[in-house]
Amino acid sequence: MTLRFSFRALGALSILLLTATASAGALSAQEIVDKLLESDPFGFGGATVTARLVVQEKGGGQNQLAFTSRSVRYDGPYSKSIVRFTAPADLAGAGFLQVQKRGSDDERMLFLPELKRSRRIAGSLRGSSFMGTAFSYADLDWRDFREADVAGKPDEDIGKHSCYRVDVVPRRSDSPYARLEAWIRKDNMLPLKLVMYDRTQALHKTFSALEVRRVEGQWFVTKSRMVDHTRGASTELLLDNVAPLKDASEDEFSVRNLEKM
Repeated sequence: MTLRFSFRALGALSILLLTATASAGALSAQEIVDKLLESDPFGFGGATVTARLVVQEKGGGQNQLAFTSRSVRYDGPYSKSIVRFTAPADLAGAGFLQVQKRGSDDERMLFLPELKRSRRIAGSLRGSSFMGTAFSYADLDWRDFREADVAGKPDEDIGKHSCYRVDVVPRRSDSPYARLEAWIRKDNMLPLKLVMYDRTQALHKTFSALEVRRVEGQWFVTKSRMVDHTRGASTELLLDNVAPLKDASEDEFSVRNLEKM
């Protein structure tokens, strides 16, 4: 009788320990978002990239932009990045500098060769289209995830991949989104799907990861599509070459360097 009780007690204790271990290993919604920000899915947080943006307009027209970018982490998940456009011909030489900042608005500078100077993109313009694509400046800076109230939702698979699911409400009033939903792949913390709602809570955009690739031990989203439901347009982002960057100089990420022709 005593032995039987001991086995039962041991079984109950094992269940309690397993439950406690599972709870201890579970990630909070904020931890999931933090790991997403650390993942650098598009190579704008410590990588060198050669990429294309393929723009599909509502009327059926299509155009393509090509660019290179270099970026570096300088303060935890915060990064500096510089983009140089190489095509089409009328955009060749244009550049974009972004410096993420803790506790204040990010620095965003756009350089157009015909103007021979750069101009600042104010926070109030974060929702504007980036170079005529379905991506906005807000979609590039991740600030709506960096400064947000987040809540966990039931996990959900996308294809064969198990994903965390979180609800994100940006805190800043200049966000173009009232709310975002994110599906984040559990094994590499890349975003497989993002759904954005505008200030009226209407569906605004949907982002989908179409291809991911591991390069030098780091995972990147190498092909993705952003659909702007309000415009009826979409843009594919294709990373033709991407690799972690280890030799960037701080001088690269300056307005002086941005304006070099």
